[in-house]
Amino acid sequence: MTSVFKSPEGRQLILEQYDKILSSFDFKYAERYVETSYGRTYVLESGTQGSPPLLLFHGSSSNSASWFADIRELSKAFRVISVDLIGDAGHSAETRLDMKSDHYAVWIRELFEGLGLEKASVMGNSLGAWMCLKFASVYPEMVDKIVLIAASGIAPVRLSFVLQLILFSLRGKNGSDSIMRMVYGKDEIPREVLDFMKVISENYIPYTGEVPVIEDPEMKRINMPLLYLAGEDDRLTNVPKCVKRLNKLLPDAKVHIIKNNGHVIFDVLDVVVPFLKKS
Repeated sequence: MTSVFKSPEGRQLILEQYDKILSSFDFKYAERYVETSYGRTYVLESGTQGSPPLLLFHGSSSNSASWFADIRELSKAFRVISVDLIGDAGHSAETRLDMKSDHYAVWIRELFEGLGLEKASVMGNSLGAWMCLKFASVYPEMVDKIVLIAASGIAPVRLSFVLQLILFSLRGKNGSDSIMRMVYGKDEIPREVLDFMKVISENYIPYTGEVPVIEDPEMKRINMPLLYLAGEDDRLTNVPKCVKRLNKLLPDAKVHIIKNNGHVIFDVLDVVVPFLKKS
């Protein structure tokens, strides 16, 4: 299997930085690995066992560090399980699966089984949101509620973003900075985030293939409460097309569009938590 890291030393650099961020946690958490047929999956757990379970799936070229600011608050009401995606820049196996198959849905099902869960809510960001959509379309009976943040898979990625991504990828450091600015939009990027993203971009090989759009028959199987959040200035996902398709296929979905916001979305727990708590 080809490594998703540029070198063993690069992988170590990313994980050391990751663990340094983890050491700054000021609340209780547990780390564990769950065995699946696709490889070991690393998860962080916080909250009490008796609380409603909520699984978090981060975006591409990232890991559970992207949820650290949210876990503290979410764990007050939920058993939060933050997942390092397989094949990404975290502690999980480096396995990358065929996105045109159901393999990622099966992986999440095995993850549920390993965690002793029959049903749970799921929340995903970007590529992680696609995985939540895929899982919910294949195993709707296992999903209580679903929260999608800047979701891939509802409409095709903007062609303009793909073309700019290819162009900027050829420009070294300046190109990486331009890509980050495209993704973050007008938001101010915290220094610690910039530093960590720099370590990842220098040492990790991101997935650059097509993220399939979930087909109509699959989308119509998603029968649980759904919350979709997106930035109106998202240059990666085509938000108007996503909203139009959701309104057509899943008319009961809650849609929340954030003005003056790009692909990266912060501080939305005031919308997410009431949605998850609602019976």
